[in-house]
Amino acid sequence: MNNLRPLLISVAVLLVFIFAGNTHVQAQKFTADTVQVESSVKIHSPHKATMYSVMLPGLGQAYNKKYWKIPILYAGIGATIYAISWNTKNFNKYKDGYRDFSLYMDYKNLPEEEKLNTTEPTGKSYEGLYTDGFDFENSSASFDNWFKTQLQNNKDSYKHDRDLSYIILAGVYVLNIIDAAVDAHLMNFNVNEELTFRVEPAVSYSAFTGNTLGFRCQITF
Repeated sequence: MNNLRPLLISVAVLLVFIFAGNTHVQAQKFTADTVQVESSVKIHSPHKATMYSVMLPGLGQAYNKKYWKIPILYAGIGATIYAISWNTKNFNKYKDGYRDFSLYMDYKNLPEEEKLNTTEPTGKSYEGLYTDGFDFENSSASFDNWFKTQLQNNKDSYKHDRDLSYIILAGVYVLNIIDAAVDAHLMNFNVNEELTFRVEPAVSYSAFTGNTLGFRCQITF
């Protein structure tokens, strides 16, 4: 079984939670009188943040001054690229082994008189995928069928995980663009400075359950 599959799932979930967590909104202070309304915050360009992230992942986060996201982003990209390389290498190994062993089985199952007029396959890449020194020439038919099935299962498994790794890499790239655009929009979002949002622990009482520990959300404006 491919031991990189939990890593791929962890990377995907971690990045989604981190880049989806754009819950922090910066307040903008406005001074107003009977003549004019003046903003003390420079307008931030969501278009620039988006284009920067399209050109280079992490550049939009730097433009938004969310520098802490950049190492996490590249850690996810690095882990995914490593998974692609690992799965591709093993897929090719088992693909070659499956091909060579299938040809060898076809030759091995030929009648002896036909073997005299047939060239024995030279590819032996499957030998490194089982116990060293195993005698494939004298192996049983049941073992040959089992081993061929194992080669095919491993080949298909690594191909599936390689394709999944490519999908995750594309998802990280798209998520990087969306995150930069959303962050840039939120930086221009006007929130009254007296508006606060608090989450704190609370204890509630019920005649059926007694005291229950939970959380209380409080909005003040």
